[in-house]
Amino acid sequence: MPQEESAAPTLSEDIKMLVTSMIHKGEESFARVSFLRGSDWAEGIVPGGRIEKSEGFNEEEIEKLEAYLAGEEAMILKQAKGVNPLRNLFELP
Repeated sequence: MPQEESAAPTLSEDIKMLVTSMIHKGEESFARVSFLRGSDWAEGIVPGGRIEKSEGFNEEEIEKLEAYLAGEEAMILKQAKGVNPLRNLFELP
């Protein structure tokens, strides 16, 4: 029996993901997502699930990151809506 693929691949343990708060430009609202792995980085947006800039990730990895963004879009947008940039700015370690 063939295995079903999940909607979105999981991120490798060595890749960190950062999500901004929601950004509003005119009638559009989106969040920026950064993926970091050592000195490698990729930046994308949701909704849309596309990587706009990257360095160090190969084409196959970029496709996987975009699939992750598309598959986890709802979770990422929920996370972005919960980010309070002012609180984070003044948060002490």
